[in-house]
Amino acid sequence: MSEPVTKWAIAADGTSVAYWDHGGEGLPVIFTNGYATSTYYWDGLVEALGESVRVITWDLRGHGRSCAARDPASLTVEGCTDDLRRVMDAAGVERAVLVAFSFGCQIVLEAWRQMPERIAGLVPILGPFERPFDTLVDPRVGPGLYKLFRRVRPPVVATLLRASARAGRLPGVHRLAQLSGVVGRGVSAAAMTPFYETLAGIDPPSWHALGLAAQEHSARDVLESISAPTLVVAGGRDVFSPGALGREMAALIPGARLLWLAEATHTGLLGHPDAIAQALRTYLDDLRSEGPGQKTPEQETPGQMLPA
Repeated sequence: MSEPVTKWAIAADGTSVAYWDHGGEGLPVIFTNGYATSTYYWDGLVEALGESVRVITWDLRGHGRSCAARDPASLTVEGCTDDLRRVMDAAGVERAVLVAFSFGCQIVLEAWRQMPERIAGLVPILGPFERPFDTLVDPRVGPGLYKLFRRVRPPVVATLLRASARAGRLPGVHRLAQLSGVVGRGVSAAAMTPFYETLAGIDPPSWHALGLAAQEHSARDVLESISAPTLVVAGGRDVFSPGALGREMAALIPGARLLWLAEATHTGLLGHPDAIAQALRTYLDDLRSEGPGQKTPEQETPGQMLPA
């Protein structure tokens, strides 16, 4: 695919939302980012899909190339779902497969509530379906972290973001992140550089508003109503969105497939790109033919397609 040009959708609050149409033929596939990330996380999958589908990526308000939210209070999960709809409209896409990472999973699951007729399939990757702070790191830790997060004000948020971006590049920090399970063992320091660059450029009020919105949102009540073919990807070493949540999500969505990556942390898109790309290609091939095939018997093998 050729390098796409930046295009723009306009959010309900007037904010310019950046998106990229990577071209390709046939079924549109739209990739939705996670919290505090940008589109670099999708580079491996976009390259792996090649011209087989029409790929569209976009940035959340306040992240990457998208502008800071004019009204941070509108940055709810429902508001982000409306941004996604506006990206689809601007790109001329009526119906698409929605692939998402981390917080983006809440956005695409909310999209099933708001616009199911526009969803051809769902692929939530390493993400929650509700209240992420409840299980962040540990159920005994996450809620306490959220109490602190709620009290932080934008000037402090700005300082924290800049400090975190600088700290991530200090000698020894990458290794420490690997040992703690935050970053996968197979993910290089160079592969994490775009994350720290994105972190330094995030709009603090937008970032804080999204964190609050994520914790206030749940899509649990819509999971059993999802009829679109679904592939859930979960990581056995993910401390941000524990693999048990992925298993639960896949169990609650009728007919969902589960790709279980036993060694994957929250950086699984960088550490296990081949396994995820292979599963996504198979899922899309089935979707283009007669729909996803039957699930296989459960095997505890990294990268194995498992039953929900």
